[in-house]
Amino acid sequence: MGVMPQRAASLMLQGTASHVGKTVLTAALCRLFRREGWRVAPFKAQNLSLNAVIAVGALPGEPPGEIGWAQALQAAACHIAPSLDMNPILLKPTSGRAGVGGCQLVLRGRAVATLGAGDYGRYAPEVVEKVRAALDRLRASHDVVILEGAGSPAEINLLDRDLANRWTADAADAPVLLVGDISRGGVFASLLGTWMLSPHPERIRGFVVNKLHGGGAALASGLRELERRTGVPTLGVIPWRPPELPEEDSSGLDTSPAAPAPDTLRIGVVRLPHIANFTDFHQLARTPGVYLFYSRQADELRAAHVLILPGSKSTVADLEALRAAGLDRVLLEAAAAGKPILGICAGYQMMGREIRDPGGVESDHSPVAGLGLLPVVTEFSPEKRTERVRARDPEGVDHVGYFIHAGRSQRRGGEPWFILADGSEEGCRCDRLAGTALHGVVTPVWVESWRKWAGLTDLGTPPPQPSLDQRLDRWADHVRAHLDWERVQALVRV
Repeated sequence: MGVMPQRAASLMLQGTASHVGKTVLTAALCRLFRREGWRVAPFKAQNLSLNAVIAVGALPGEPPGEIGWAQALQAAACHIAPSLDMNPILLKPTSGRAGVGGCQLVLRGRAVATLGAGDYGRYAPEVVEKVRAALDRLRASHDVVILEGAGSPAEINLLDRDLANRWTADAADAPVLLVGDISRGGVFASLLGTWMLSPHPERIRGFVVNKLHGGGAALASGLRELERRTGVPTLGVIPWRPPELPEEDSSGLDTSPAAPAPDTLRIGVVRLPHIANFTDFHQLARTPGVYLFYSRQADELRAAHVLILPGSKSTVADLEALRAAGLDRVLLEAAAAGKPILGICAGYQMMGREIRDPGGVESDHSPVAGLGLLPVVTEFSPEKRTERVRARDPEGVDHVGYFIHAGRSQRRGGEPWFILADGSEEGCRCDRLAGTALHGVVTPVWVESWRKWAGLTDLGTPPPQPSLDQRLDRWADHVRAHLDWERVQALVRV
């Protein structure tokens, strides 16, 4: 596919597998290089994720669109706004029509197709050109571009189409740090095997062992042997620390937090099969006096004081799965008991009376009865609404949120939950039941009223929580303390 002209310096993080920590380590490096005074930008050619945010267009007249949440986090680490150039391809898994799985292809922020097995090749020339142009623009306008790979670069059955790893590393002529997750076991075999199967082992200039629990002295002999066999040094052993940044991968939701302390507000998020944008709840989970958990178990959700129906990429399929698991009865019982229930985006649509899909945008089933918790009717349309807005809730609190949805929900009763900056009404609220299509508006402002309803102790004014910027700083400090930073900088020919 060719090599682009050298512009900005580059460094790439690849992993032995998914969920080894590439995203947050990339964010740390973005912040560390930014501290050195360089203009830094992140880049991931292709991201497979249901967590998306709105990013600004990078071309003249280009409207905002959606990119992977991870690249927005990394942009924040660089102190710049997220741009469509940072993640030109976003693949969003979906159940597809008639329950057949596939992926929605989001190209430069716009949903252009739903792909089944073997369909991606039809878009390959257009996709490669857009990725090349995006990377070219970033390298022309920044000093350093930190690249993140996807999955593993050693999928030898896919090397001819590995845009996110092989192609990107070659296009940017990037040295590579290969990350392994020691908490999974077998980290030496994973690093050595990935190096051996890599299409570009000469690019791998350093190993990083991530998520170490306990002391690292016992690793020394293994690290020496790894370097003897590969000629590649280990440039960091990063100890595990409690995460302060939102999870990108839904597999990270399967580990429940520690058991709640007494007098803790329990908030249960329904773990939908195609759960999306669960980063909406990260701030709530970090609030003192709150125990937020994800579950698809009826008994666990019944024990919650507050329930949340989150976003989903496959609204109708997830509503059917919710009913099959009997969780609809849990929600109806909770509503009858007066428990607060929130619905966000697809969860809001599920809480309504009916979901219509006359054009078969998402499902062959139309109409579908909703849970009937809110007087709302939703109709899907092919066009997605993707924009960032300001909104005010009934308590007069201002929020900055964003829309990423294809359904249009009409309120036929109740009250609006938010008033947008243009004066239009958004969402629906009926007593303690509320829903909205907005993402990014679930904040701790409602926690005290929920605690009061649940009969829990008034905690008073909670202590201020560190901002995202402060948390990124603390994470970068942690990584630098366990990284051979001088040698990492030397890899980047600035």
